[in-house]
Amino acid sequence: MLYRFSLTLAPFAPNWKRIMRRVVSVIVFSLLFFALFFPAPQANAAASVRKDAFIAQLFQARGFPLPANEKSPVNAALEYNLTPLLEGKLSDPVTRREAIVYAVHSLGLFFESRILADFPLPYKDVSGLLPEERGALAVALNMKPPLLKKGSATFSPSHAISPAEANEIAARVKAATRELRLSVDLSPLKGMTIRIRREGVLSVLPKWRAVVNGFESREDADFFRGLLAERGVEATVDSYNYDWRVRSPIFDMYGGVRKFLSAASSLGREGVVFASIPTWEMTDTPRFWTMMVFDPGAFELRPVFPAEGMAALAPLSSMLRDGAVAVVNGGYFGTSGKGRGSPIGALMTDGVLLNPPFAGRTCFGWNSENRAVFGQLSWNGKVHLPGGFMELGGINRTLKGDGVVLFSRHFGVTTPLVETRAAEAVLGGSRVEAVRTGGGNPIPEGKLVLAVYGAASRFIESLRFGDTIDVSLQLNEGDPAWSSMSHIVQGGPFLLRNGEVLSEREKLSDSIIDRRHPRTVVGLTKEGHWFFFVGDGRNAVHSVGFTLDEVSRILKSAGASYALNLDGGGSSGIISNGGAWNIPSDGLERPVSYGIGAFQRRGR
Repeated sequence: MLYRFSLTLAPFAPNWKRIMRRVVSVIVFSLLFFALFFPAPQANAAASVRKDAFIAQLFQARGFPLPANEKSPVNAALEYNLTPLLEGKLSDPVTRREAIVYAVHSLGLFFESRILADFPLPYKDVSGLLPEERGALAVALNMKPPLLKKGSATFSPSHAISPAEANEIAARVKAATRELRLSVDLSPLKGMTIRIRREGVLSVLPKWRAVVNGFESREDADFFRGLLAERGVEATVDSYNYDWRVRSPIFDMYGGVRKFLSAASSLGREGVVFASIPTWEMTDTPRFWTMMVFDPGAFELRPVFPAEGMAALAPLSSMLRDGAVAVVNGGYFGTSGKGRGSPIGALMTDGVLLNPPFAGRTCFGWNSENRAVFGQLSWNGKVHLPGGFMELGGINRTLKGDGVVLFSRHFGVTTPLVETRAAEAVLGGSRVEAVRTGGGNPIPEGKLVLAVYGAASRFIESLRFGDTIDVSLQLNEGDPAWSSMSHIVQGGPFLLRNGEVLSEREKLSDSIIDRRHPRTVVGLTKEGHWFFFVGDGRNAVHSVGFTLDEVSRILKSAGASYALNLDGGGSSGIISNGGAWNIPSDGLERPVSYGIGAFQRRGR
């Protein structure tokens, strides 16, 4: 059977006019969509600024010359450390995030960006930024002239800045180069205020050096120097404060420092950077300080010590314990070896005199009733034995010869080892609980040990259990003002009395008084609040330091009424639970004899 099929194709023939109209509509819609949401590269380039062009603007705003034989402002900015190492291509558009970070960096505000990383920002779209990027925004908002205007709820960190924005940021950097002020107040705890201030920008090019610290021996440091040499990095070895370190040469440009730090990091060691200028007495230089103020109704102050006792030196950060919320370094001290030393001057805690006063310098005393006294102290101590008495020659001190010393557990867990004849009486109150010969014996918790060295030790050797020894100590011949104090520290000189600047020198050297150094001060405000003050120094980019007259006038303007200078230089440090609020001038914490801690009162 033959089957025939017939297909009618006419109804399915294409309507070419209709198809063409649809194709044209799709093309037009697509062009409009991409024009609205994906601007052409030429248009975007015209509305943005390349990274290299923006860095060139910042370099020009800072006013430094191009290095010899250098034509690129970008290379020059990197060599002068006016910009961080760049991410991406130089031809990429610079974003708002990058622009602010570069601008803040160009003004030398690296440390300020780190410590303000947790500062509350007004923007809703910055949660994805790195901590130091958030800190840079905080700096930009709070500096004068401000790099960012306040009042906006969004920052748009990934938005490419326009030429107009670039010009405005560069103009503000140029203005800040002439006169920069950064002022931030924080209140991490009720009754505690942290004031951060930075003034000025370095106007000359510094010299640079990088250092790796913390080697136990010369051999360890020499071995590390050899590893650097294998990577083509030059270095030298020296000893500083009983610590061995490896140093780079001094560089005119920052590139050599970057290479040194990179090589050290690849070997598992992090270095620190020093920036110096011909003289720290220049006027057109940066200065930075931190002031912590404590309401005495919410906080009390107490001396704090190394865990090993007063015969040890330790980093201040190790003393931030036992409930302390903040610590500042204390008065002067002597060094007798690596991690060993003792305080110089009066030191009392909880009514126990731990070290006698040093003649001619001011002391600061206070008690739990928030009473305070400033002044110079004399002292005398007598030991009344059965049948006579002896003069007390020292407290918690290692003697080199004959004498009489009273030890408490604050000194350490044992009395010092001695080569001379020695005898010790362990005292519970005024009663003898044990008699021992020689040194290096335990100091029981809550007890005192009376040690006598030399021929007079026979008077201790003859004592028996239960005998009575009375130890009498007097400050300023029993002055009731000082007798009522629970805590005492000594520094000098006295800077402010009742809000007036003093000019007393207290037999300190002209360099300590009149040259710029890092500074530490403790005192009272006009409102009767305690304060700690630390001014950084010996850092050409961050802060050159302060004379004592400059510190006095800053504190007077800040509302201080009484102020006592403490140990400064590499010892200056101020730390809270939020971290360090200053840069130690040694590049790392210098071990110190003691500090002063702020503690929240119970129930607060």
